Amino acid sequence: MDNVYDYNRLGSRFNKIVSLLIIIVLSFLIFYFVTYSWFGESEKGNKVIVVGQIKLDVKTNLKFPSDTLEPNKLYENMETIIGCVKDTDQAYIKVKFETDYKINDNYIIKPVLYVSEEFEADGKQNWIYSEVDDCYYYVGFISPDNSATFNTGFVVTNDINNVDKSKPVNIKLTVYAIQRHFKAYETEPNWAGAPQEWKTEIAAFDITN
Repeated sequence: MDNVYDYNRLGSRFNKIVSLLIIIVLSFLIFYFVTYSWFGESEKGNKVIVVGQIKLDVKTNLKFPSDTLEPNKLYENMETIIGCVKDTDQAYIKVKFETDYKINDNYIIKPVLYVSEEFEADGKQNWIYSEVDDCYYYVGFISPDNSATFNTGFVVTNDINNVDKSKPVNIKLTVYAIQRHFKAYETEPNWAGAPQEWKTEIAAFDITN
């Protein structure tokens, strides 16, 4: 069942879909399966698609705290944490956050990216955006002992008006993972959009043998 968020007769109906596409290179065979997760009593099952052999553990909260979606509003405590299960390769990850409803070519809702205290002190970001593939690249790696926080919440822009009332807005979160070893991202076509800034930062984590 879809929820309708309304603010003084302004608002949008959100379908919340989390799609996890995990790609591992150098795999001779690719298997896939579909599972479902629940993020709230009033939510539909969110579709989780896993392709490949890196098994991710993704915890996300897409349930807004009330039936009101306010323009120019910051919604906190709605974080997304990306990890992986035991016996899974260490991996680099990138995330694509999408909605299918824009106003003036801008999304009306955006993720609030997480920045660690260490990175914040150095004036850096944990996530580097690429205009080539519209993905956020994580500066670091995940393993059974290391997870990554993508966002801490969401912010709604001030662009909503009367014509937007009850119009559907789909939210889609796609997570891509690739093995950490051998700098596999340099030869994998799905990672061709990696920005040079990320490649420079990630070099400290590369394992080449």
